[in-house]
Amino acid sequence: MTGLVLTGGRSVRFGSDKSRFILPGERQDMLLRTLDLLRSVPGVDRLAVSCRADQAAGVRERVPAGAAVVEDAPHEISSPLFGVLAALAALREPVLVLSCDLPRMRAELLSRLVEERRRALEKPAPGGELPLRTAFVHADGRVETLVAVYEPEALPFMEESLRSGNWGLFSAIPRTRQTLIPCQDEGAFINMNSPADCRRAQAVPLF
Repeated sequence: MTGLVLTGGRSVRFGSDKSRFILPGERQDMLLRTLDLLRSVPGVDRLAVSCRADQAAGVRERVPAGAAVVEDAPHEISSPLFGVLAALAALREPVLVLSCDLPRMRAELLSRLVEERRRALEKPAPGGELPLRTAFVHADGRVETLVAVYEPEALPFMEESLRSGNWGLFSAIPRTRQTLIPCQDEGAFINMNSPADCRRAQAVPLF
């Protein structure tokens, strides 16, 4: 399984490239920090970064040796669907996706995600259909599509979604082909849409 960091967003609200942001008291920027986090998850044996074409040269200079850099296909619409699709097409194996702007995410949660995926694959749904996405779901029904495992078999569903003019990563995968895990640690999913969000995230106690 590949641990994939998504960095293709334009960080408009943040005001600068979030992947280069260094949390107070730390030395690594968010990209390298997130790669290290994925590396620590049992079952992840490769690392990759998804980025826009105009980011690729700078990303390649920063990532550790052996980490793949996957460029999104050129597009006008901003959607993480392009990054996940490009990675599945290039890597042809399951990817544990993690956006680079989650300062409170923990290895234990990612390990649980990988373990729940393993269990779901061992016990397929009636009819033999295996899950295409394993993700956390909040009490209000929101699915964390950017903290999830995607199977390579999800690729044709994503391609068809784009052909239909649907850019949403959530709706690209049928509900019946997902394994959803109740989220019990809301603080871990606070993302950095702005510098104020970063300060708020750091103030939230971890479980």
